[in-house]
Amino acid sequence: IYFLLLTLITASVSYGQVLAEDFDYGVTGGDLTTVSGGAWVQHSGSTGPVAYVAAPTSLTMTGYPSSGVGGHATYSGTSQDVNRSFAEISTGTVYASALVNLSAVGSGNYFMHFNSGGFRARVGAQDDGNGDILFGIGSSSSTLTYGTTPYSLNTTYLLVFSYEIATGISNLHVLSAVTPTEPTMPEATNTGSTGTSISAIAFRQSSNIPAVAVDGVRVATTWNEIMNNSTVPSISIVTPSDGNVFNPGTTNVDITFTTQNIDLMVAGNQVNITVDANATDADATSPYGVTTTDGGMYNVTVELLENSTVVDTKMVSFSVSSITQVATITDL
Repeated sequence: IYFLLLTLITASVSYGQVLAEDFDYGVTGGDLTTVSGGAWVQHSGSTGPVAYVAAPTSLTMTGYPSSGVGGHATYSGTSQDVNRSFAEISTGTVYASALVNLSAVGSGNYFMHFNSGGFRARVGAQDDGNGDILFGIGSSSSTLTYGTTPYSLNTTYLLVFSYEIATGISNLHVLSAVTPTEPTMPEATNTGSTGTSISAIAFRQSSNIPAVAVDGVRVATTWNEIMNNSTVPSISIVTPSDGNVFNPGTTNVDITFTTQNIDLMVAGNQVNITVDANATDADATSPYGVTTTDGGMYNVTVELLENSTVVDTKMVSFSVSSITQVATITDL
């Protein structure tokens, strides 16, 4: 019993690789929030969507695990901001990486960051005055610290940025080739607010951002996990977030999920979903609809099976509020 308890505790604090986004959404382009099936969601703005450029148009870098898969995303406007969520990380250092290719750059602004609120590790770019690019980072402020190395337009670079939760330190590395160990000197560093848990990665549109193509987004808690592919099958619940409370009148809630490192077309590989004590739905697909009523509370278990054996399990709980009818103002 003590061994099992220790195993569960260790699993709960060992995050490793938490996201690998290869933008592999098929051969039809469009609004990223639509073609991704809800994996990417809008958190501000309305027009000028972040676009998915259909496969096969992936950005590439030799040796990078998320190179040459599917299509890519692109944006350069001033409106829609989108994010993709993942399991919350509340301790240590959070790393993210992305292949980027800038075709134009302006006077400077940030275009990528952690979280859809309480922005952390804001990555930006500006013209160096000679038509080249300077990359920069702000830990929690819109005022970025820029590096001094000029980088070229229309060239693919690997950006690796991080946020150390306890100290508020954010570092940015700009790589032209995969590096197995973290360089001692970042291209730029900045210190800001501490103690913010990280649960999403976001693309931001605003004035003076570059025209950017982005691909191969990865999130992990170590540099090694960024640079190496995990082969362990896993499943992630994208929506809803745990503890979400929906408005009265909600009659259906979609459970959206993604899988990694598994082929669900192989017999015995599948996703099973159980809602409360109801019968398990085998071989479920995303999105999976849960019928809801006012005042209801729902506990959903999502299991990933490989060769008919459970290899990963995630859970999410949510509820629907109810309206209390009163007869008089005094009762109200």
